[in-house]
Amino acid sequence: MIWWLRQRGALDLLPGALVAFALSIGLTLDVVLVFPALLGYYAVPTELGNFLCLIPSVALVVCLERRLPSMERSAVRRLDARDITLVSGFAVLATVVAMAMSPLDPEAMWTAARNNLLFCGLALGAWPLLGHRATLLPAFWMIHSMFLGGRSRNDPYPWVIVTEQAHVAHAAAGAGAVFLAGVLSLVCFAPRTAR
Repeated sequence: MIWWLRQRGALDLLPGALVAFALSIGLTLDVVLVFPALLGYYAVPTELGNFLCLIPSVALVVCLERRLPSMERSAVRRLDARDITLVSGFAVLATVVAMAMSPLDPEAMWTAARNNLLFCGLALGAWPLLGHRATLLPAFWMIHSMFLGGRSRNDPYPWVIVTEQAHVAHAAAGAGAVFLAGVLSLVCFAPRTAR
């Protein structure tokens, strides 16, 4: 068990990513970026913390990529279920940490928690297909949501989710649905260690 935790980075990589995520969103509360809308009509301002929500999703993919199939084939217990539990539990933990920091700025922290779930869901869902390149999907989602613009001033397209305000219900529901779909994709399509 300790070998598996060390190999996956549960003792160093994931705690480090969690601390980096919490510190970075906590220290960039009032930093707002406005990128030009290349395809839409109106630029949508976003907080720098939204970009930093990519940290946990990158850590999850790195954790999953640290597998050793040749050694894991000889394991007494299957490690696939433990991997899924570890990465989905870490994503939920990062979300809870962001929500726990809500006394600093409720709007920014709830947005960070929602975007963390969205990005982790995208990364977990893409990992069985793309492998280590799965980190590109949440990064692409963030970049396209910036440069796509909005329907009107401070009104992003509903399916973008990232730039929506914290109180928008469909954005929270969409992020939760993407996260559940990502975990389900990981359960159904993750590579198994053959025996």
